[in-house]
Amino acid sequence: MILIKNKLENIALNLSRILVPGAGVDMEKWSVIACDQYTSDFEYWDDVEKIVGSAPSSLKLFLPEVYLETSREKKISSSIFREMKSYLRSGVLKELGPGFIYIRRTTAYGNIRNGLMASVDLERYSYAGDSDSLIRPTEKTIVERIPPRVKIREKAVLELPHILFLIDDPEKTVIEPLEKTKNLYKKLYDFNLMKNGGRIEGYHINEDSALSSIANAISGLADENTFHKTHGADKPMLLYAVGDGNHSLASAKQHWENIKVDLTTDELKNHPARYALVEIINLHDEGMNFEPIHRVLFDCSMEDLLNNMKEAFDLTIRDFDDFADLNIFVENEYNNKASHTFGVMSGNRLAAVSVNSPKFNLAVATIQTFLDGYIDENKVEIDFIHDTASVMDFSKDCNTGLLLPPIDKSGFFKTIIHEGTLPRKAFSMGHADEKRFYLEARKITK
Repeated sequence: MILIKNKLENIALNLSRILVPGAGVDMEKWSVIACDQYTSDFEYWDDVEKIVGSAPSSLKLFLPEVYLETSREKKISSSIFREMKSYLRSGVLKELGPGFIYIRRTTAYGNIRNGLMASVDLERYSYAGDSDSLIRPTEKTIVERIPPRVKIREKAVLELPHILFLIDDPEKTVIEPLEKTKNLYKKLYDFNLMKNGGRIEGYHINEDSALSSIANAISGLADENTFHKTHGADKPMLLYAVGDGNHSLASAKQHWENIKVDLTTDELKNHPARYALVEIINLHDEGMNFEPIHRVLFDCSMEDLLNNMKEAFDLTIRDFDDFADLNIFVENEYNNKASHTFGVMSGNRLAAVSVNSPKFNLAVATIQTFLDGYIDENKVEIDFIHDTASVMDFSKDCNTGLLLPPIDKSGFFKTIIHEGTLPRKAFSMGHADEKRFYLEARKITK
């Protein structure tokens, strides 16, 4: 076991004691979607409250962001820390032995996604824009969002993670083998998630042979020679990319930086706040879909936008009569490395715009880097839209919509390695109801 722990330490992992709901807890009422989903949908969260009622639930351990700056924020916040302590005392949450949890999530859309719940070492992570740490953000961290979250973590005895990590494992050596052997491990839960969340299974991975296999497989991904050969340059190793929950992880990091100055040498090595619980997912998992996030520019002339783009890029513009045809064309062109193609629409005009010989690897970086300057100079308001049809609906009158292409997963890590963090709202890891639900927890205090 010591050898395994050392291997895991080298790849920034720790065998923590994860907490899961105990016997008698209604799992469907316990598990609730992450706080940063449905942030404008009060009806969704009112319905969740009705489903949960007085039953033990993770809902009582966090503040849904829909309630920020409302009369309910203070009331909910004041009870969170009391409920955490109560659930620990009463046995609502039980502590497992050191290990990981293999997660098999079947979404409402039929996708099956495999994950590994594990604790990661915050000493190996930096949220700086020019980070070259082993663990890196994929999108820019807004530092103003960190202090309020740190204040909550300072008072909390538990963390309930919705953080998703990505690994670049095209040969599927780390997580996918666990699906074949899952029946050898203790099943912790198997139930339907509420409100179209699909179904989730969890298996405790704590045997030496399985832990060793995981450690060896991830160590293989971290081999310097293989890494440099794959990504074509002598760049610092990127092993884990933060796909979701970047600001939660950044807050955990800042909290650790704040408290570690007063710790002894032994405490620095073993303090639970040094680690954060995350779900690790293979970028190449068929159940992990990247959804594009589209843009709408309000009170913005399509002609003016295109004229400015012509000054910045070598463009090819093709007009379309039908929105469906435009959408298909954009989707079919997404993996064309010689150009970045996206849709632009306003009123009755539909066009596919191709930026030839782009500077960046991903189309969203090409587009948003331009838009940041354009909207600042022209005082244009921008919104980010997940639904394709809604882009068309918003692109009326004086508004202009931009229909972005899918994300090419195969070049995702290479982009982060060579170009750094992506611009804001670069992609979405699935639909809202495919996001992570709160389920497991971990103690973060001594």
